[in-house]
Amino acid sequence: MPSNTCRYLSALLSEGTFSKAAQFLDISQPSLSQFLLRLETEIGTELVDRQVKPLKLTPAGELFLRTERQIDQMRETCVKQIDDIKAGVRGHVTIGASDYRETFFLTEVLPVFRSRFPSIEIEITEGRTKELEELAMEGTTDFSLVISPLYHPQSLEVTELYQEKILVAMSINHPVARRFPNITGEEYPPLDFRELDRENFIVIKKGQMMNRLYHDLCDRTGASPRVVLESESMIAALALASAGLGVTLTTETLARRAATAEPIRCFSIAPDVPPRTVAAAYRSDRYLSKAARELIQVMLDVAGAKFQRG
Repeated sequence: MPSNTCRYLSALLSEGTFSKAAQFLDISQPSLSQFLLRLETEIGTELVDRQVKPLKLTPAGELFLRTERQIDQMRETCVKQIDDIKAGVRGHVTIGASDYRETFFLTEVLPVFRSRFPSIEIEITEGRTKELEELAMEGTTDFSLVISPLYHPQSLEVTELYQEKILVAMSINHPVARRFPNITGEEYPPLDFRELDRENFIVIKKGQMMNRLYHDLCDRTGASPRVVLESESMIAALALASAGLGVTLTTETLARRAATAEPIRCFSIAPDVPPRTVAAAYRSDRYLSKAARELIQVMLDVAGAKFQRG
């Protein structure tokens, strides 16, 4: 938990006025003003420039807040290490995950983990790919399940868990599925992405890896599918594709495990699309508790047994 000094200075910086910062902190404005005045008197210099709107930290204030955050982080690390010494494998772990990863990976992992470590509490925070990285960077989650390579590789360390193949999916009654019957018996026969030119397509919204991959395939092949729907969720996109509303990009994990309204037909993609790597991402400069480390180990065990490993 950040110290009051960090919380109060950060609130003044983000909110821009004493009244808004006090409201954000749920304290009275006089209490906030008096706290800052006492702190500045103790330090011997102004930490906040009150002459500008929105409020800004002075150079001394920026240095002071940066140092306080480092001290808070050291204190948090110390507390976690002491908890590990005292309690053994107990505690609380916060994971960041997408609804897709929560549905099709964590449902395999958490029963195994709970059977081994019943005293550890798990909290799951949902988000999209980029948001999940930011949650890990902020320390809001102990770690997040993300796709590697990262948006912020310089700030996070990763433990690679498994790889999943990228596929294109559609209803078995889709004209493209009928045009390319599976005569070879391959589970996912190759399909040239150019065959999807002008076909109705269901894309994942911006800020997710699948959106970036879709646009990359269009650029590489010159294909121009007709985007008819955008979805936040890969699960929803696959369900819509199974109902005949268009074609979508999906993963082998989802294709194998999702319960769709109608049967789906999946193809591997030409030109070749490398499998994507699912990883646990966490701050390299923060202490990862023993409970969090044990959870990652269980994820590795489950991935090795039930998911494709790289």
